[in-house]
Amino acid sequence: MPQDKETADSYALLPLGPPQHPQPITQLPLPFPSLLKKQELPVYHPTPSQARMASQLTEEEQVRIAQRIGLIHHLPKGVYDAGRDGSEKKIRECVICMTDFVYGDPIRFLPCMHIYHMDCIDDWLMRSFTCPSCMEPVDAALLSSYETN
Repeated sequence: MPQDKETADSYALLPLGPPQHPQPITQLPLPFPSLLKKQELPVYHPTPSQARMASQLTEEEQVRIAQRIGLIHHLPKGVYDAGRDGSEKKIRECVICMTDFVYGDPIRFLPCMHIYHMDCIDDWLMRSFTCPSCMEPVDAALLSSYETN
């Protein structure tokens, strides 16, 4: 008799009526539509006048860009602080984006001691490895500082 009870319970779990077929996959709602958006590849500048997506770079260009990113990350960074009374003679504007520095802004220092918003100068240095204010080559100053240490 216990076998009949199991069979009866098993049939109770079956749906009544005509068989239900699952919806085709094309009609199901997408759980994360943002994940299906086309991923934008970063655009790099192998030379100041050229802009290409990462997938279009040659192996040599990829190596040069990776080296450049490594050098940029070795540049010192900090947080902008205008001073206690604000009367100190200090740079108050990023010459790249032309906006005033605000207390707490992340900044990056170049070897020539010019400062810029970190996002501004990082983007600039990916195109041209010279200081936008004095045109001093940044990589030469970085490499000479490594040789003296």
